[in-house]
Amino acid sequence: METKWLSDFLVLARTGSFSQAAEERFVTQSAFSRRIKALESWLGADLFDRRTFPVTLTPEGHSFYDTAESIVNELNQNRADFQRLSEQHQPDIRLSAASTLAISFVPQWLDQLRRALSDFTVGVHTHDFFEMVQLLSDRKMDFVLQFSHPEIPMFFESHRFDAIKLGKDVLHLLSPCDASGTALYDLEQPEKQDLDYIGYAQTGYFNKVENLLLSRLGSHAPAFRRYSESGTCEFIKQMALVDKKLCWLPNCSAYEEIRAEKLKPVGNQSFDMDLEIWIYKNRDAPSPLVQSIWSVLEENPCIDHLVEMAAPHLAPEQVSVPE
Repeated sequence: METKWLSDFLVLARTGSFSQAAEERFVTQSAFSRRIKALESWLGADLFDRRTFPVTLTPEGHSFYDTAESIVNELNQNRADFQRLSEQHQPDIRLSAASTLAISFVPQWLDQLRRALSDFTVGVHTHDFFEMVQLLSDRKMDFVLQFSHPEIPMFFESHRFDAIKLGKDVLHLLSPCDASGTALYDLEQPEKQDLDYIGYAQTGYFNKVENLLLSRLGSHAPAFRRYSESGTCEFIKQMALVDKKLCWLPNCSAYEEIRAEKLKPVGNQSFDMDLEIWIYKNRDAPSPLVQSIWSVLEENPCIDHLVEMAAPHLAPEQVSVPE
């Protein structure tokens, strides 16, 4: 008997759907069905009534449910305990964040948390968006920080993960500037220029944001032309400055360059996209420190320095405090 069969059983018991359960377990439906059948063969009893939809537990399935849940929970707890004992060099908190957030957001955020709690060590990592989802699922990270947009799914299932919105940001359309601080691109007269821009590679979440934004502009939008691409905001920013091309960047990434008049928002905000910053954790995270941090964030998710960075190109009275 393989322990993963127990997790398969619990997910199917909760969802009542082989296809949905297979998706949550990251396997094909046929492979998932074979694993459930293997568990039933090992036990010598049918655990599910497949004549109904959604499928339901048989009397034997009901009897086995508490045992399976107890075993899985105890294994997960023991695994977490042994990992922490065997890796004493491991930091107190393991955090994965989008590269831009790791550079522009996380240091001040951690400082705020350390002032609210006792000091703690932290390991900060950057990964591809889909890797972050998997790392949190596998309990190899305590927290994930990511940008989000309400119309683009984040793949963090609500029954498995807790989430808190930490604040807001804006994805600006930005033009590099000349020596006098004047934008090189004029979106009021787009027909007079080639609107080349540096785009986002398909492996990242911002590629989906970019596609949504461009699709919203409709047929009367200027003829933006992708010049090159990258997976990270920071590299896109440098490419835009060197190649003198347009780019879309979250404000926390472009804040210093906007203040220094190296980049300038163009298009009168009609080509911008609102963003949110969210933090995620496993719902049953065993670490007391993780739970303490979560309690602090539930009471006060607002990050002070986001207020200052909200929109440096606007007058102070136009800057709104993050929710």
